[in-house]
Amino acid sequence: MLPAEIEKPLLLIELQCEAVAAAVATGEPRALEGASQGLRQAAGDFAAFMEQMGGPQQAGPELRVRLKKLAGLLSIQRENLIRRSVMVESALNALVPATRKSTYAPVGRASSYKAFSA
Repeated sequence: MLPAEIEKPLLLIELQCEAVAAAVATGEPRALEGASQGLRQAAGDFAAFMEQMGGPQQAGPELRVRLKKLAGLLSIQRENLIRRSVMVESALNALVPATRKSTYAPVGRASSYKAFSA
């Protein structure tokens, strides 16, 4: 069992990570923003706390296991956010298609620009 001064901020990070996962799953932007800000704050507070304690090198094996698990959860959240971002971008492209098909001049007009390239 971890000491209470370590357990409390670590548990807060884990809870915030779960809140981010729930917000990503529901797709609610305001909930995701709030949960992400809470997670960022909790992680920053925990990092500052660990620096006061002498850094992660002073962590025992139980804390290392929890931190490794938390790092895995954060990695999963990052991947889920990337997936959600791709889905939203695809939906936006379906709703608002590009106004231009190509960035190049049509084939028939290309010959008129040859005089400027020489």
